[in-house]
Amino acid sequence: MGANATDLYFSHSQGITNVKLKYLDESLRQKFKYDAQAAAEAERQQFQEDAAYQRELATQLVAQVVKAAREARKAARTSDNSLEDPISDRSLLGKPGPAIDVEKWLGAKPALKGKAVLVVFWAPWSIPCQKAIPGLNALQKAFEDKLTVVGVTSDSQEEVEKMAGPKLEFASGIDTKGKLSAAAAATSVPFVLFLDSKGIVRYQGHPSAVDPKNLENLLPKPQG
Repeated sequence: MGANATDLYFSHSQGITNVKLKYLDESLRQKFKYDAQAAAEAERQQFQEDAAYQRELATQLVAQVVKAAREARKAARTSDNSLEDPISDRSLLGKPGPAIDVEKWLGAKPALKGKAVLVVFWAPWSIPCQKAIPGLNALQKAFEDKLTVVGVTSDSQEEVEKMAGPKLEFASGIDTKGKLSAAAAATSVPFVLFLDSKGIVRYQGHPSAVDPKNLENLLPKPQG
């Protein structure tokens, strides 16, 4: 059927095969113009190409495995009920939240055991915080049997009491050294941290995402 620098190709009763020219007798090698040096160079080139192909194939297989594992990890981190998903190991999502420990409570210390907690980092001078307070008041009233809203500010009690905007109708604490806000990675206000009844962080970010519908999805469902 044909020949190249290294092989002779022929058909037979069971199909097509090949044989190395260097293994044939001298008359056949001369007939097909066998050149030992050219054949050796062709085989060397073919070996290099085969090795490069195998390396590329291995690289592609590793890349596919890594991609599949990465996609599986991403799929495991998200759900219909999540308000956001972590993209960094430093995220608190899915991890135990910080202890709700403040320097001073403005009023009675809230009962947190067995309830979900919405920690609100805020400042009395912040207009966005003042705008968010009525909605947070409403959440505390609507879900008081399942949820405790806790406001935390690094400003003084005097500054809180002087605020002209709407008053907090939920527990409030003073954290002048900002230890709790640092533990929660709160870098702006208003900022909320939602912890489920087991203390696991399920949401961190702006309070606008925590509306009654989303909160209902985050809170435990009635049994039975």
